[in-house]
Amino acid sequence: MRVCSILIGLFFLSNSFTFSFAQEKEINVYDIKEDGRIGLYADNDKPYPQTVTLTLKLVGLRPSKEVPEFIVIPAKSKEFRLTSLIIPYNRGWKYSFSYTYRFGDANATHDPNQVYQLPFEEGTSYRLTQGYNSTRSHQGDNALDFTMEEGTTVLAARAGEVVRIKEDSNQGCSNIRCSKMANYVTILHSDGTYADYVHLQFQGVTVALGDMVEVGDPIALSGNTGWSTGPHLHFVVRKAESRGEISLPTIFRIAADRAELLTEGTVYTGIKKP
Repeated sequence: MRVCSILIGLFFLSNSFTFSFAQEKEINVYDIKEDGRIGLYADNDKPYPQTVTLTLKLVGLRPSKEVPEFIVIPAKSKEFRLTSLIIPYNRGWKYSFSYTYRFGDANATHDPNQVYQLPFEEGTSYRLTQGYNSTRSHQGDNALDFTMEEGTTVLAARAGEVVRIKEDSNQGCSNIRCSKMANYVTILHSDGTYADYVHLQFQGVTVALGDMVEVGDPIALSGNTGWSTGPHLHFVVRKAESRGEISLPTIFRIAADRAELLTEGTVYTGIKKP
């Protein structure tokens, strides 16, 4: 049976400096009284892995084994065991626990030589108006902003699974108060990293949750929703860490025989996918 008197603290970690995801409860951690022990479990009904950091306060109890710094909960998991607490005989005991969680797999590794495709159609050209760690809104963030007209077709820069979508917003402004109004698509890559394509047009997502996309597949229409000073596409690749997340600089193919980190202020032209 579940022990209902346990204190559970839940914290959601924001996934971006320039936009925010809805702070819904995405994972559930709970306790079940078992034979001679108390089991701590997690349910993750989302189509992506999540990383949990568990903090225990124990009096008269001990875990069955050392609790790791973080635990990765696979996508679509039910009753995933985090740890067990051994109940002592003939003495009192009490406990409480709290946890934080974040999108993604903190065990993911990203190959710095992984090559991405420019996220727009062959022969079209767009200026990179903000680059990695820009002095404007990208301070401390390895994100990219391509200025483009609303309704421009956005392509997948890398293959993966569509795991998050928002397209119900038709609002945007140049103030942080609009950060939660941004439409987006998130694609989970095979190495556990994920890419966010942000500020999309109202009802402008052209893929569905669970779709597997290949490099160069159309996924959305660009827009001007959320915290935005003008129509553009915000692109960033991230990975979970033990206590948060990091954004990653990414190499793009800019010619058939050339791939490099992009430079702020440069106009780039989409090329044919390999």
